[in-house]
Amino acid sequence: MMRINKSRYLALVLIIVFVLISASSYAQFGDIGFPDDVDDEPVAPISGLIALGLAVGGYLGIRQTRKQD
Repeated sequence: MMRINKSRYLALVLIIVFVLISASSYAQFGDIGFPDDVDDEPVAPISGLIALGLAVGGYLGIRQTRKQD
């Protein structure tokens, strides 16, 4: 039987949570009442990989601080 290390389990859970959060942020809402003359178009879309990068960076940072203890 394969044993899962606690830190790997935590990293996996964090990655899954961040992926689900970033996927739900792409939801489109209906008309919320802004006038049509508002210039609200984004210059560039935000990449979904930012959340993954934050999750990996957080995991590596926590791991590094625990190694120093």
